[in-house]
Amino acid sequence: MQPDSETQQPETEPASTDAQPEKSRLARWRKRVFALSLIAGVLILVLLGTVEVTSQPRFCGSCHNMEKYYNSWKTSSHKTVPCVECHIPPGIRGEFRKKFEALSMVTSYFTGTYGTNPWTEIDDASCLRCHERRLLAGREVFHNVLFNHTPHLTETRRGMKLRCTSCHSQIVQGAHIAVTESTCFLCHFKGQKFNDATGRCTLCHQIPDKVITKANLSFDHSDVKRFNMQCVSCHSQVIRGEGDVPKQRCVSCHSETERLQRYGDEEFLHEKHVSDHKIECLNCHNEIQHKTAAPFETMSTSCSTCHRDGHSAARDLYAGIGGKGVAPEPSTMYQAGIRCEACHMLPPIGGQMKAMGASEASCMSCHGPRYNDILGRWKTLVSGTLAGVKAEFDRTRTQLALPTHDAGPLADAWNNIDLVERGHGAHNVEYSLALLDASHNMINQAREQRGLAALSPTWPVAPYQSTCFRCHRGIETQQGRFAGKEFIHKPHVIDAGFECATCHRPHEEKPKGEVVRFGAEGCANCHHAREQQQPQACLRCHSDVLGRKVKFQTKEFDHSFHFKDLSQKCADCHLWGGGIKRSPNMNTCATCHPDGFK
Repeated sequence: MQPDSETQQPETEPASTDAQPEKSRLARWRKRVFALSLIAGVLILVLLGTVEVTSQPRFCGSCHNMEKYYNSWKTSSHKTVPCVECHIPPGIRGEFRKKFEALSMVTSYFTGTYGTNPWTEIDDASCLRCHERRLLAGREVFHNVLFNHTPHLTETRRGMKLRCTSCHSQIVQGAHIAVTESTCFLCHFKGQKFNDATGRCTLCHQIPDKVITKANLSFDHSDVKRFNMQCVSCHSQVIRGEGDVPKQRCVSCHSETERLQRYGDEEFLHEKHVSDHKIECLNCHNEIQHKTAAPFETMSTSCSTCHRDGHSAARDLYAGIGGKGVAPEPSTMYQAGIRCEACHMLPPIGGQMKAMGASEASCMSCHGPRYNDILGRWKTLVSGTLAGVKAEFDRTRTQLALPTHDAGPLADAWNNIDLVERGHGAHNVEYSLALLDASHNMINQAREQRGLAALSPTWPVAPYQSTCFRCHRGIETQQGRFAGKEFIHKPHVIDAGFECATCHRPHEEKPKGEVVRFGAEGCANCHHAREQQQPQACLRCHSDVLGRKVKFQTKEFDHSFHFKDLSQKCADCHLWGGGIKRSPNMNTCATCHPDGFK
């Protein structure tokens, strides 16, 4: 048995020695693979978690220099859209590129090398993922302005290709990716004449067809198209600024000589700053503003536009300031923003005029032919009143033997007279009349102080105030014809004190073509009652009957024969039955014609 044992033992020992190292190596590799897999899994989980966490808007707002942008996003129309949806363009390349940029920003933040003015670019592709319909939607209304996305995004503008963020940007304080109106104004108005080319009004604004009331002045905008009116007549000083680019602004970003030498190469600069990169327009350009001007700014036109010498009196009168003893009273047109050039539209004639001229044509260019005689009435009324007050002033100064008028009531009276005369009262009729009325009272005050009797006005004065006088001043003395008869306003307005509404409806209520609310026969309600006391006054309205015969029963009746030859009075035939009648009293006729008319 011994030899057998010795023979078998060498066969089993080598096998055991070789198997042990192999098992050890496999075990070590398994541990390594497991560890690496575990580490890889953890890294993947950490990476995925990091991607998820860094994709949340809260993470974007965790840096203090991003806080204001994060807060504006929370209140914007995009508050339900995560930051990465816009700031990371579609596609895997965009994802990796933006994540790398974000990682760089985080590294800069923790190392303290970050900038205080974060900046980014948003590709149009990010916007069009949700807003592609904008290219097909046609015109939309934004702040009462018609806007079409298609030409702005698909066509070249001023030699540059616009991007979504060219107009929608972050520079609007408190808003996130909002429309930057200053960018619109810069593109449309820079280097353009008012109401021309890209700056023409109707490119964005439709002409309203409704009545607009401003400063108690109603204006029918449909007349703009009807009379081919110019927008600048009313809307002046609505564009402020030139939109120029100061060269020193280039140095705030660039220091290389070769780049600074490209200043003035508009096409190249727009391509690099707008088409290739999203640089805010106002980073380079000065702002252009487009808004309604304050009333006094409307007057701030170049003096040489109208006048060849000073014009402060006309400006002050129009603005309703500069008088003594009268509260400021701006012209209604001034309050409505009507600029000087709206009326002063006629060029100087033969070099004799010192200012651009104005006439009835100026009134009609906006208000139509019915305003043909209003300016003339204004001038007549103011000039007549001014002449009367000046005569009072000269008479009083002569009686008081005053060589000058540099103190007291007369000095204030002269200030008002001079303002109306030099400022031309038609610029503000109501204020001018108030100034002259105050001057009249001041003159009488000076007379009373020296024991002289007060003077009565020698000019017509309406006994009441009316909103109608804003346009119809001077009507109180106008003469004309109504219903074929001669008509004078003075006895009705000044003597009898009838207010305008007694006979006339307001413009917005009266039917087209109506003059008085009751027609010609309505005058009889007042006149016939008075003529009962003054029978011969009938001829004021009915004088024409003396020159013609009228049909009466079977005969022709001759008023002239009865009135002149027989000395009959109107009341003899027509005053009966308690009032004045159109048909005669037959009893009166019977005194001469007892058998009637055969």
